[in-house]
Amino acid sequence: MTKRLASDYDSAWKEALTYYFELFMFFCFRKFHKQIDWSRGYETLDSELQELIADAQTGRRLAGKLVKVWLLNGTESLLLIHVEVQGQYQADFAKRMFIYNSRLFDRYDLEVISLAVLADDSTTWLPNQYKYRRLGFKREMNFPVVKLLDYQWSTLEKSDNPFAIVIMAHLKSMATLANNLERKEWKLRLVRLLFERGYDREQIRNLFRFIEWMMALPQEIQQQFKIEVKRLEDEKKMPFITSFERDGIQQGTLQTSRNAIRNVLEVRFSTVPDNVMANLNGIEDAAWLEQLLRRAVTVASLEAFDRVLASGKQSS
Repeated sequence: MTKRLASDYDSAWKEALTYYFELFMFFCFRKFHKQIDWSRGYETLDSELQELIADAQTGRRLAGKLVKVWLLNGTESLLLIHVEVQGQYQADFAKRMFIYNSRLFDRYDLEVISLAVLADDSTTWLPNQYKYRRLGFKREMNFPVVKLLDYQWSTLEKSDNPFAIVIMAHLKSMATLANNLERKEWKLRLVRLLFERGYDREQIRNLFRFIEWMMALPQEIQQQFKIEVKRLEDEKKMPFITSFERDGIQQGTLQTSRNAIRNVLEVRFSTVPDNVMANLNGIEDAAWLEQLLRRAVTVASLEAFDRVLASGKQSS
């Protein structure tokens, strides 16, 4: 039976926006990209954003980025990039956008431009405003939205913008949730694109890392993937990444998943017993760690989570 993956892409998206912010703006929000004075650079305010989200008490975590930029007319502005990766309808999404925007304006007294990236799997959900009206009073906020499902695959394949690869990895990860063999084939196809597009070594390393992160595979299929990547390298006579580096990237991804599980458990239950962490640290299957992250959010107790861990060990 195919093991269905339950993916949480928040961390991957945050890192992708960190590495490729300007390229992301050019690809997804070109109208805004043209108005920014990139010669002055930009300033990321991610720690301030996380503090604001904690204060907002909306009950949801934001995958996104807060960046201070300067426009060509000299105006200093804040860009709030909000990435929604949940695969279900979120009735309070527009309200959360409004809350974050308002709090940032209160704190910095700067123009705050909120942009939304909808990375979910619904073809009909497209929130782009928040408003209410009462007794002659009206409050309204409209915000630009990019829906990843709206991108034509042929357009993504033809683009030489590295951020197109990030979007492709995300879309194919969602499309192959229930078919790991198909996911492996698409993962290989994206790796081939890294060879064909002539990216430099650092870009290839970063993009390979994002592909690994977003398109996690069960351990046995991941081993098949690694063999085929090595064969592809031999064919192209281009070893763009050593086996040690590849294993290091995979281990880094696994450790990030373990840390995410630990953080969720600590927030919910204050402490995590050493035996639970020892069991977590022994897991080398990225797909199982993704499942455990979801269970950590919903499980009733640490004892129940430990039983889930034990059941996974017995069936592996």
